Amino acid sequence: MIRLRLAVIALLFSLLVIATSILPCFAGDTDVTSELDSLDLEDLLQVEMVSPSERKQSLEHIPGSYTILTAEDIKSSGAKNIPEALRTVPGVMVTRTDTAKWSIGIRGFSGVFNSKQLILVDNRPITSPYFDGVIWSTKDLAIETVKRIEIIRGPWTSLWGSESFNGVINIITKSAAEMQGTQSVTTAGTDGASQFIRHGEKVTSKGTLAVYAKGGYEGGKSYKIRGRTEKGSTNWVTGSAGFRTDWLNTYTDQFSLQGQLSTSTIDEKSPPGNHFSSDNEKKEYSGYTQLLWDRKTGVNSGMQFRTSYTRDAITLEDMDVESNAVDAEFIYSAEKMGVHLLTFGLGGRYFWDSFSQGKKVSVINDNIYRLDFSGFAKDKITIIDEKLFLTLGLKLDYSGSNDLSPQPTARLLYTEGDEEYWLALSQATRQPGNWIREGNYKIKVRDTTYDVNISSNLEPEQLSSIEAGYRKLFSKTLKLDWSLYFNNYDKLATFELDNDNNTATPASNLSGLTYGTEIALDWSPLSFLTLRPSLDLSNQDFSRTGINIPGFSPPINSPIYSVKLQALFNISKEWEFDLFSSYLNTMDGKDLSTGFGLDARLAWTPRNDLSIELIGDSLLGGVNDGDFVPAEPSYTLRLTWDF
Repeated sequence: MIRLRLAVIALLFSLLVIATSILPCFAGDTDVTSELDSLDLEDLLQVEMVSPSERKQSLEHIPGSYTILTAEDIKSSGAKNIPEALRTVPGVMVTRTDTAKWSIGIRGFSGVFNSKQLILVDNRPITSPYFDGVIWSTKDLAIETVKRIEIIRGPWTSLWGSESFNGVINIITKSAAEMQGTQSVTTAGTDGASQFIRHGEKVTSKGTLAVYAKGGYEGGKSYKIRGRTEKGSTNWVTGSAGFRTDWLNTYTDQFSLQGQLSTSTIDEKSPPGNHFSSDNEKKEYSGYTQLLWDRKTGVNSGMQFRTSYTRDAITLEDMDVESNAVDAEFIYSAEKMGVHLLTFGLGGRYFWDSFSQGKKVSVINDNIYRLDFSGFAKDKITIIDEKLFLTLGLKLDYSGSNDLSPQPTARLLYTEGDEEYWLALSQATRQPGNWIREGNYKIKVRDTTYDVNISSNLEPEQLSSIEAGYRKLFSKTLKLDWSLYFNNYDKLATFELDNDNNTATPASNLSGLTYGTEIALDWSPLSFLTLRPSLDLSNQDFSRTGINIPGFSPPINSPIYSVKLQALFNISKEWEFDLFSSYLNTMDGKDLSTGFGLDARLAWTPRNDLSIELIGDSLLGGVNDGDFVPAEPSYTLRLTWDF
């Protein structure tokens, strides 16, 4: 088996070498993404975007439900980290379950473990292949280095694979050319303090380099948990340092090399309902390096090769885990052939984890090794020039000893002037994470503690999805985005409880429907005012409700509505005032943390190179999907100085 895997790897890399040697070069130098911020919405309709995640298509001509947060959007939200920035997005629910823990969900299923969306940084997966979630405490991604965040809701498994069951969040960082000069960002407030500094310069006529470092401290927060105030983990100290270098050949090629090391320590406390936390000091670290090569081979064609290595060391209650992952992918977009525009890709990821078993938490094996392969093909067919397009896609995933998992999709897009209509049909499957199949730990349900029984008989989870949407650009100041979805889930992993023996056994027996709508407006009624209201209505109808186990967050048989509103005031050239309010509730009184939340930001820019911001979070309490709500508001002063 090992020889077979080595032979397959050798064959794939041989094909990559052959492809890069025979494909023609084409002159033309257009760095599209660096010009996006200067364009209005009508111009964006005509722009070709090349995201690090592939994928050549018009920025607005996407047959799916999506949101793009620019660096300016992120700053206006007052976000100090990635999860906070995602709070403003329709269809996305963010819960801060402890000082260093977040749960993020797209259209439900927002558990820390067993989440069903893929999260990427420059197309590098940061979702743990073992735990099926993101361990945010080790990432320490500086928000100051982020250029934009692309959030795609709904199954895009035909392009990104089985991890993108409910959606994809792609965090795209700034290039070295966009981080030239020196910048210092200092924050201080009721939660703690942090310091970020970066420096960039041109090293050759075609090459740029940027280095950065960040350190921070948070004293810890108190949370209202089911009506009681509990103290969370305290003394969270973080530190990170990274670099990025880019080299651009005027004619054909662009190379990027980047990397980061980060570490954190925290006095962890396990409050009621927040399992997998220890009552002692915890130290963790993470590091990665990534190489990206992008080559133009024609006016609308190109290829891209990306490879990365990631290493994490985390603690899960009293079990220590060291994770390593090497991944590579090759993507080729062909020139348009008649009505067909073909894109295909190959990818692979090899990861190995080692465990120092604990007394409270352990796994079956001390070491885990797994090799995953995937391949996809996509054809965008022009049915009516500049009006009607049909996209057919298929991805095949192979994971460990499991069978190939096909992920097909068909997406139809119709454009007429400033209007777009789209329809999507998708079929997706995913394997439950190793953690739910192989972990030995305890769970607490309704004040009763259960021992988890290991189960290796879990079946692949299934999803059939129908989506539709409508967009209209009424004017330069008003845009509407409306989407509908209907998802049929089957064989979802949950737990069977045995009250006689106090055991919980993972089982593939949860099935049901989720359906709803998302409506978002971007409106500038006045020259100094921009309003971004959104409404998210969803209903979950499952034949049997999953057990409410912290960290796994099964669906609730309940209609849920979430209302969000951003109000951005450009008071003058020097002053900005921004508000973000949200409300979350169920229509039938089910147990869900609800209420009205309000965040605010006041910014003063006395000079082009100096910005002072006062940020207030949870001013009227918190709104979260779950039982964790910050007990008190927080206030932060942020000073940004470019020199």
